[in-house]
Amino acid sequence: MSKQKRILTEEEKIKVAEAKAELKEYRENIKYIEEKLNDTEEVRVKLEKVTTTLSLTKTNSSNESPDKFADAISRLEELKLDCTEKMKKLLLEKFKIDEKIEQIEQPYRNVLFYRYTRGKSWEDVAKDLGYTREYVIDLHGEALYLYSKVYHLTKSIKKPISI
Repeated sequence: MSKQKRILTEEEKIKVAEAKAELKEYRENIKYIEEKLNDTEEVRVKLEKVTTTLSLTKTNSSNESPDKFADAISRLEELKLDCTEKMKKLLLEKFKIDEKIEQIEQPYRNVLFYRYTRGKSWEDVAKDLGYTREYVIDLHGEALYLYSKVYHLTKSIKKPISI
C-alpha cells in the first residue's frame, strides 16, 4: 500500500492548514463538551446534596439565610442555561464537521475519525487500524488534503440570506 507523497502548491498548503486548524479546534471542542457535561453533572450532584442537607436541617438555626441559597441556586440555573446554549452551538459545529469527514473515502475517514473525533494518539490510531504509526501519519497527510477539498467546497457554498 505504498503511495507516492503528494506535492502541494502553496495555495493547497494554505487550504490544508486551514482544514487542519478546523479539525484541531473540533478535537478541542469535543474534549470541552465532554468536560462540560462532566462538570454539569458534578454541579447537579452537589446541588442535590446541599438541597437535601438544607431540607433535613432547620435553616433557622443556621447563620446562612435561605435567600442566599436560593440566589446561589438561581445563579447556577442561569449558568446552566448559558452552558446549554454554548453546548448546542458546539454540537452543531461537531455535526457539520462529522458530515465533512463522512465524505472522505476509507481509510482516510477512519484516520480523521480516530484522530479528531476520538482524540486518539498516533499509536492508538495505528493499532486500531492495523497499520504502523508511520503509515498512519502518511495516511493522515492525504486525509487532510482530501478533507481540505471538502472544507473549501462547503466554505465556498454561500448560504441564502434570510430577511
